[in-house]
Amino acid sequence: MNTGQTLLTIVALVLLGTTVLTVNQNSLNNGTILRQTELGIYAVSLATSYIQRASGLDFDSKTVGGLVYITVPMPQPPYIPATTLTAPGSLKCDAGEVQNNDNTFDDFDDYNTFVKDTIITSVDKFHVSAEVYYVNQTPPYKKITLNSTWLKQMNIYVNNSVDRKVFENKNVITDTQTATDTIKMSYIMGFYK
Repeated sequence: MNTGQTLLTIVALVLLGTTVLTVNQNSLNNGTILRQTELGIYAVSLATSYIQRASGLDFDSKTVGGLVYITVPMPQPPYIPATTLTAPGSLKCDAGEVQNNDNTFDDFDDYNTFVKDTIITSVDKFHVSAEVYYVNQTPPYKKITLNSTWLKQMNIYVNNSVDRKVFENKNVITDTQTATDTIKMSYIMGFYK
């Protein structure tokens, strides 16, 4: 083998090595993207399932079973004052309900301050939290803290325990609550009779 053939062989090996490294890096990047997507899909599915459970419940503890309990003289139908509903500062579990056990809930606002960790086998551990509050009855639907309305908004937050820095090949920090991606989903529930 002469010098020219040796140089061509070296150049060919360098090109082959570069190609192999590039393909390997692309394969790792695709795996990372797939894992992040999988975690996102599970988080969205988990948030959706909690919204579906909550939307299947009664609007308020005073409307359980389709009845509206009026504590003031009732105006002419169909006008029922929203002041008969649970006060904004009292949106939470009622007596006999367990705060972080949604199987005991009977109305929508029981999810206010709900917190639960859910482990999906071979995927990850997800932290779920929720808040429920009254909103304006006309756009923009902003939070109301002083009086009741016939609309309540639920915000569900879901994050996983895998720090996104793991995927970025950077130094991993240990505080997963501040570094994880959080999925936020909102749902507005109205009561119409």
